[in-house]
Amino acid sequence: MTTGSSISDNDAEKQKLVRHLGTFDSNIRFPAPYVAFAGRPSSQIFDHGWHYDALGYRNDVAAGPRSKDETLRVFIVGDSTLVDGLTNDDTVPGRVQTLLRQKFGIGACVYNFGAISSCLNQSIMLSTMKLIDLDPDVIVIIGGGTDTFQPWTFDPRPGNPYNMFALEAIYDALFSQDQRQGALSSLSRESVQDLIFARLRNLRLITRWKDPAWEWEVVRKFELAVDRLGRLSKGIAIPVHFILQPMVVRKSSPTESEKSFASEEFLNYLDRQYERLKTVISE
Repeated sequence: MTTGSSISDNDAEKQKLVRHLGTFDSNIRFPAPYVAFAGRPSSQIFDHGWHYDALGYRNDVAAGPRSKDETLRVFIVGDSTLVDGLTNDDTVPGRVQTLLRQKFGIGACVYNFGAISSCLNQSIMLSTMKLIDLDPDVIVIIGGGTDTFQPWTFDPRPGNPYNMFALEAIYDALFSQDQRQGALSSLSRESVQDLIFARLRNLRLITRWKDPAWEWEVVRKFELAVDRLGRLSKGIAIPVHFILQPMVVRKSSPTESEKSFASEEFLNYLDRQYERLKTVISE
């Protein structure tokens, strides 16, 4: 028998997920072949004042065939760390380009390949399927944060895109041959939320979410991705540099507002994991 307390906890957990579903915005995480998602190509995100190029990234002009005037081509890949900024010049890649042009001239071009919530495996797929064909001199990947904190809140399977569980639930509801005839007509926003939440709960049980073994699996999947990245770099003959992503919540002296960004339980988890990720990278 299910107790009233567990029902209440279940409802509270579902409402927490429902509040997060707003972050699944298809304008900033539009499905993209092989890399899971990027920004909606050639779109304007009015809430943020952002413009996405033809490939779905925050550049004034999408990276295309390299011109003879482009003496240095740098690709910076990662998640929202690269996307944030009022203008493209304010973003991390934009600031790097300003510095490089001061040293090497106008021919130094830095392209932003940041996608909000993108994990390291997505960055590797992006580099493999798209970026190496665009003739970069170097690829810089910033990651680790998303790989650590996304499994805590969203898809608990380490190394998966953060919204994979939701896509699976929706796809199954629409296309499963086991669905009763006419079941699709009864799908409402609330019923879809129920499907997504049920899948999330099941996956958390299967993966032993938050258990010590699960924490180490997060680290192991990150280690496999880093190793894969090293092997990729040797194969494509393009230098690939990896930087462990800085996070506001791990500042040594956070502001009062920054202290409220996350629970103490989560911050302790993040500290444990980051120390483990540093060991992986150093080895």
